[in-house]
Amino acid sequence: MLKNHIGRKPLMFPKPTLERLKLYYALLLTENKDYISSDEIAKRLKITPEQVRKDISHLNITGKPKVGYHIPSLLGELSELFGISVTDNIIIVGAGGLGSALARYKGFEKIGVKVVAIFDNDSEKIGTFVGELMVLPLSDLQRVVKRFKVRIAAICVPEESAQEVTDLLVEKGIKAIWNFAPAILHVPSGILLENEDITRGILSIKHMLDKKG
Repeated sequence: MLKNHIGRKPLMFPKPTLERLKLYYALLLTENKDYISSDEIAKRLKITPEQVRKDISHLNITGKPKVGYHIPSLLGELSELFGISVTDNIIIVGAGGLGSALARYKGFEKIGVKVVAIFDNDSEKIGTFVGELMVLPLSDLQRVVKRFKVRIAAICVPEESAQEVTDLLVEKGIKAIWNFAPAILHVPSGILLENEDITRGILSIKHMLDKKG
């Protein structure tokens, strides 16, 4: 379920539809023209035009015959759907290679996300800088979460620390966990959890390559 930010009712989407809508948004960001057809979207993403039209029919927008969808309007609908027009502050726990790379990622600005702090428990990292952000101790978590009204935290810590960090984040008021740690996390009901499993991803790729021969 997704809520937009102008008072409409929550929208319900099947997960595959939601994932394709994310792809449409990323594709449209690269376009410098005013209109795009369902055929063109389908060709670029290797799906059917019928599927594209069915997915977009969930939104408050219609295409023009022989012209297609108005890209700024479609981007606007998708931006509302994903809450991109509202900036969400995010914190990162783990100032190693992955966490530091995530903190430096410039693409967050395009999707309504701002990294406001990065944390670590390594005394050698605390006080150093990742881009413009000083690495903070975990003892500063509550202050930062409260001051910046943070709801989202990315976890980039070793497997053995991930659950403990998750529990601490939830205790301090975080509502959504973006997990990059190679660990199966347990969160209370009502807390959102999104796993980015790098190991599973590369194993899937290796498996598919082996099947192709």
